Amino acid sequence: MPRDAREAGMKGKTYFLSFVEECVMDPAYFEYVGGRIEVYEMGADKYAIEEIRFFTKKLKEFYKLREKWDFEEVTAKELERLRKKITALNDKEKE
Repeated sequence: MPRDAREAGMKGKTYFLSFVEECVMDPAYFEYVGGRIEVYEMGADKYAIEEIRFFTKKLKEFYKLREKWDFEEVTAKELERLRKKITALNDKEKE
């Protein structure tokens, strides 16, 4: 089974995105949001084919991004663009 959508042979495929926030219990990270974006291949298995992890203190930017992309159907090109945006948001010191 492919590790993520990039290994699934993305050409011409579309994907459904679902943002899932997870509880951050450590009080040291009170102002952070963490979780995953589940990526589903449209018309395929009912299980996610990839999880894109996020953990950031940049709440305004994150919620704007989530508002735009959550529950959306995207192309492979859009999915790659989202990966890059999430990577840029992730807090490098706390991962």
